[in-house]
Amino acid sequence: MEIEQKQNRGFLNTVKWIIPVSLLSLSVLMIIFNPDFQDSAFKVKSKFSTPPAYVGKSGDAIERLAVRSARNISVIEEKLNTLKPVKPYIVVNTSENRFSLRNIDGDTIRTGVCSTGKNELLIAGNKRIIFKTPKGIFTVRNKQQNRPWIKPDWAFIEDGLPIPSARSAERIDYSTLGDYALEIGNGYMLHGTLYQRFLGLPVTHGCVRLGDKDLEVVYNTLSKGSKVYIY
Repeated sequence: MEIEQKQNRGFLNTVKWIIPVSLLSLSVLMIIFNPDFQDSAFKVKSKFSTPPAYVGKSGDAIERLAVRSARNISVIEEKLNTLKPVKPYIVVNTSENRFSLRNIDGDTIRTGVCSTGKNELLIAGNKRIIFKTPKGIFTVRNKQQNRPWIKPDWAFIEDGLPIPSARSAERIDYSTLGDYALEIGNGYMLHGTLYQRFLGLPVTHGCVRLGDKDLEVVYNTLSKGSKVYIY
């Protein structure tokens, strides 16, 4: 009899916990599946998942943003167009000592070897001269055939010769530059060479040397204002 009473009390205690837990679970389910609750939850989720750039922006604001973006793109395109060659141009690779002559569309007309600066230092009195080819975007400023080279002081110092007067005939060299020369500024040129066997090697004082046949094609293709890209 006593055992039966204990079992009854245990059952009542279990029922006493099951009923409130069940009611609580039922209430939670009713709240979750309530349409009003689901609508509110969706709005909250949308608020946090919407990209920040468009939160709170009206249609007019988005349209203004699109107009501003289009204007910025237009400005960038105009700047790029100013860099686009409007004439045939030449690209010089100083690392590999090669050149590429190209038309306006960028198609290759001719490629070949060349020689660029030897990157050596010459100390001439108080001056320190580094014989290297400058890198950047240059323009053909002048074209000449059979141009003489007026030798600067360093040419005599390098050869261990006394420096002649500024007007001395010793300074005039009619053979070093070859048949054609294209000036690109600051004393640098694209020109020919007496030392064809050294083409493809870094042996110049900064100018770009080309072989006779290549130089003739480059000279006849490029004009004053043509771009020279050196890297």
